[in-house]
Formats: sequence, C-alpha cells, structure tokens
Amino acid sequence: MVGTQVHETPSAKDSKTAVFNAAALEFGEKSYEAARVDRIAERAGVNKAMLYYHFGSKEALYLEVLRDLFRAVSQRTAAIADGPGGAATKLDEWIETIVQEASARPWMPPIMLREVASGGNRLNTDTLALMNAVYGALGKVIAQGQRDGVFRKVDPLLAHLTILPAVLIFLVRERMVASRPTAEGLLEPRHLEQFVEHIQGAARRMLRKDT
Repeated sequence: MVGTQVHETPSAKDSKTAVFNAAALEFGEKSYEAARVDRIAERAGVNKAMLYYHFGSKEALYLEVLRDLFRAVSQRTAAIADGPGGAATKLDEWIETIVQEASARPWMPPIMLREVASGGNRLNTDTLALMNAVYGALGKVIAQGQRDGVFRKVDPLLAHLTILPAVLIFLVRERMVASRPTAEGLLEPRHLEQFVEHIQGAARRMLRKDT
C-alpha cells in the first residue's frame, strides 16, 4: 500500500465514494491504460494515499467499478428468475433491469465494449462469476419458458449475446448523440423507454415457440 495509514472515519468513507465516482468517470472516458491515478485523485479531491488506502491499486479500483454493476444486476436478475410469474414477463423484467442498471452508470457501456474488444484480459475469476450470474438468470427464465411450452428450444448463451450487445451499443450511442444535439439521421435521439420496449419485443419474438 502506498502512503500513510488512514483511519476509517465518516470523511474517509465519503472519500471512498468520491474516489469510486471519479474513477468510474475516468475509466469510462478513457481506456484502462490511458486512465491515470493522478487524475482520479484530483477529480475526487483526495491525495493518492487515500485512493490506495481504499482500493489498493489501480487495477483493483477498475475491477470494483465493473463489479458495482454486476453485483446490482446479478442480485436483481436472480430475484426475477427465482420469483413468481410467467417466463415472458420475467424476460421483459430481465431486459428492463439490465437497461436500468447500465443506464444509471453511463461509464459502464464504453468500458464493457473496450473489454470485449481487448478480450477481457482484466476480468478476473470473481468478476466473471458475477457476470455469469446475470447470464445464468436468463438461462433459468428461458428454461422455464421451454417447460411451459411458450419458448422454443434455443441456446441461452446465444440469446444472451443477442440481447446484451444491443443494450451496450444503444447506451453508448445515446452518449454520442447527447454531444451532438442538432445531428440527424443515425444520430437522432431515441427515448430509453422506446428502446426497452423494442428490445423486449425483439427478444420475445426470438424466443417464442411457433404454434
């Protein structure tokens, strides 16, 4: 650990939140390699000793930014998959949850797209386990729909890979649109609710069993 020892006080806890938020913005705007600890500390209004006290390293801080989303989504989607209701309703709720949690963290979609492009080299076992839990919840929903005779036989992973990239690309696109408010054509804005309804309908059609 770098720097002097810091005792956990209310102000130290506040500084941890500030460091996390600053890091999320930094990693969202830049690649992991281009992000700088100095800039994160400056944005958070703390010294580097406080940053290392809370998170230990740049890589650990980066992983915590990723896990923040995956923890929230995995808990909510597991509750959906294990809860009451039909498979089609659960599918809608699974998609809405993914979009809600990702849109609440605008730095996450660009980070994830960079991870995909780089082969996910920084995603360790614990982080991948949280990601896998989100996929596992969708697998349960699809299995329920197949048992109930409303979903056709389909590979859950391929269904997951059909839905999730669309969510990430839409949210990244909306960030780009926001920086060009007068653009037209491909850069015309779309409401989040409109996208959710569209992707829910597309997923239901993809999984629906022909009668």
